[in-house]
Amino acid sequence: MKPMRAFLGDLASGVAGKFLGASTQFVRREDGSIVPFTLTILLLMLTMGGVTVDIMKSERIHTNLSQTLDRAVLASASLSQTLKPADVVADYFAKAGMSQYLSSVTVSEGLNFRDVSATARADTNPYFMHLVGIDEMTAGAKSQAVQRINNIEVSMVLDISGSMQGSRINNLRPAAREFIDTVIGSSEAGRVTMNIIPYSGHVNLGPALSSQFNAPPNHTVSYCIDLPASTYGSISVSRTIAYPQAANFDPYYTYNYGTGLQLQFCPTSPVDSLTKRPRNEVTAMSDNATFLKNRITALDPEGNTSIDIGMKWGSLLLDPGAQPVITGMIAAGAVLPAYAGRPLNRSTADVLKIIVLMTDGENTTEYRMRPDYMSGASNVWKSANNGALSLYHGPRSGTTKYYWLSDSKWHTLPDGGKLTNGNITGASAIPYVTLWKDYTVSWVAMKIYSRALHGSTTSGHNTWFDTFVEKVSSAKNSRLNTVCTAAKNAGITVFGIGFEAPSNGRTAVQNCATSPAHYFDASGIEISTVFRSIASQISQLRLTQ
Repeated sequence: MKPMRAFLGDLASGVAGKFLGASTQFVRREDGSIVPFTLTILLLMLTMGGVTVDIMKSERIHTNLSQTLDRAVLASASLSQTLKPADVVADYFAKAGMSQYLSSVTVSEGLNFRDVSATARADTNPYFMHLVGIDEMTAGAKSQAVQRINNIEVSMVLDISGSMQGSRINNLRPAAREFIDTVIGSSEAGRVTMNIIPYSGHVNLGPALSSQFNAPPNHTVSYCIDLPASTYGSISVSRTIAYPQAANFDPYYTYNYGTGLQLQFCPTSPVDSLTKRPRNEVTAMSDNATFLKNRITALDPEGNTSIDIGMKWGSLLLDPGAQPVITGMIAAGAVLPAYAGRPLNRSTADVLKIIVLMTDGENTTEYRMRPDYMSGASNVWKSANNGALSLYHGPRSGTTKYYWLSDSKWHTLPDGGKLTNGNITGASAIPYVTLWKDYTVSWVAMKIYSRALHGSTTSGHNTWFDTFVEKVSSAKNSRLNTVCTAAKNAGITVFGIGFEAPSNGRTAVQNCATSPAHYFDASGIEISTVFRSIASQISQLRLTQ
């Protein structure tokens, strides 16, 4: 095929030559007739029009070749494509009726990439070009597409609050499992790691992850850490600053569940955390698709919604500064040794860091036990004989400082207790850790403190509840915005999903997403389509030429 510059030069020379020859003959004619000149101009115009038709025909064929070629190599380069790439390209050209134009297909592929390039060529057989000395025109095209999955680290931050029960969790589970299969299944072993961060009113880190931070455990019912607002300005969490372990308590209900019943997975709702706790713990740094999918299947919704806390821990598990955390989890047997050095450093590794943040609600109240009521002995005493409870109130005047629930009167010793060699035996002060494990906060505030100190189970209930418990609500959206900004500034791509969420929740997650194009609304089984779309974007299928 002649270069366009040479073609246009030949065309101009040919037309000019024809015109000059006709003009010379006209000048030399003695009669000066206008007819030959007019015929010459007409012939010239017809020739130029014909040339234009040939050029448009060639360009149309070139455009069709290019478009068909682009579509063909994109489809054939997809790692999810199970047919032979060359066959896919050939099929595209056959369906377009242009099989004769396909010149070559070159395929290079490995476990985590596929590179397809192809060329096409068509002779356009010009109708008019030969009038100016050009007997051949060729339209050609070349295209190349690559799909490559390099190192990818993903945090799936999933809402498991109480409103996710029923159809929502049943729709989420298969969508998330398919996402795991798509991202991990099309990659080389060891290239992709995933974290699953379930959140409700809090995030249950589990024993291996929580032990990597300076948060001495007061109990082993659940493993949540109360982070101060100042930590949300970055994606990291200090391993030296002391943080309180979240108390295991129920902030809602007024009745007593009875001694020995473990109440909940972190402060959310009155359920038995012996089954909830391990199901809803964070899963860190794995590429075992079967294991990850089983963790998704086990998720058990309950409690309030703290999107900010979920986002915080999801970001932390992508932070290169958290490498010592993963090292510690490897030592604890919770992460495979192959992932030493993760999360990868973006400046030295070809790594894509992704957060998929999903909610079906909006930030609601987070309940925290105030530090003075989290450890040590409480003022509630219990009889070793029959479990009878008493309240010790030191500021009360006189010697009767123990209020017995059994008779609603004040005594000098706790119910069931006696004085032996100057020490009280037969009854003991309940540790706060045990108190909040065995009794709800509302019940203690109402049935013990309010009744003993206010003469009524209702008049002092709210006062004592607020004495024990701190409520965090209005600051949560601000904390979410702050940690989302920190994550994006750290190079993390954030996809947001509002799954049948209210307006406030959708807005919060949309603001967190990397761009409006990274946010999705979903209802019902649409959640599967959304996860499928995100998985496709992560794989970074693109035209390279």
